[in-house]
Amino acid sequence: MKLIDFDEKFNKKVAEMLEKHAGEHTEEEWEDAIAKAYEKFGDTYMGAIGMTPRQYFEKMTDSGLVETLKEYILQDVPVPDILCGELEKRGASEPLLALLHETDEELVHYALNLIGSDPRALPRYAEMLSEEEYDEHIKDALADLLKESADEAKERILPLVKTESKPYALEILSRCKQKDDRVFEALLSAFRTGEEEEVPLYAGYLAAYGDERALPALQEHIAREDIDFVTFQELKFAIEALGGEYTAQRDFSEDESYKKIMAAGAGTDIFGSKKNG
Repeated sequence: MKLIDFDEKFNKKVAEMLEKHAGEHTEEEWEDAIAKAYEKFGDTYMGAIGMTPRQYFEKMTDSGLVETLKEYILQDVPVPDILCGELEKRGASEPLLALLHETDEELVHYALNLIGSDPRALPRYAEMLSEEEYDEHIKDALADLLKESADEAKERILPLVKTESKPYALEILSRCKQKDDRVFEALLSAFRTGEEEEVPLYAGYLAAYGDERALPALQEHIAREDIDFVTFQELKFAIEALGGEYTAQRDFSEDESYKKIMAAGAGTDIFGSKKNG
């Protein structure tokens, strides 16, 4: 398939515009002007194709648009925003959803950005989390999308708690708004059994989930004498987020993380008070 490099054509117009009006606008004004110019470019007749760039993509079928997207990536030609805009406008079509079974990282990223948190994609998103073909960049993006629809995805995510996808599963489940004992127990169990360096993260998940039944476990852990300052801060935040409080005075003056934070405070401690000495 012979592709049209629309970006190259537009960039030539921008270069001419910048040269002609050099020094006349601020950087912010130029950004606004270029964005408006691109919108106009999309609706400007091009003799080479006998129509405007926008019309060029509008006349394609859903399958045609997706195949064209794949070709742009395969041939290493910049993907036109106008093409992406047309795909996004049509929603999660079957050809677009089918891209979620591809393994090319760039192509899958495009698919995720275009499909977003569409409910029709959630089952496949959950499957992809546990598939080895996808790296952490893809899985991070999947987790972000699934967090937006955590309640809808919950039944597919809960089984992943017992797999290597557990870190992603817990992150997603912590965003559930509808209370579920299975979700609470998964988050609480992770907090209780996790490595010490994971405690701040899991405390944050309990805070995000918002179930005050986690308070006793958090209170028990914050009372320990062997926790560092960072862990203490995260536990205290989680306790307060769930409506509890912790008022005991603690001395972290010998804690390495506390010393680093104090040093970075340029004369004040973590609470904004002047340091002695």
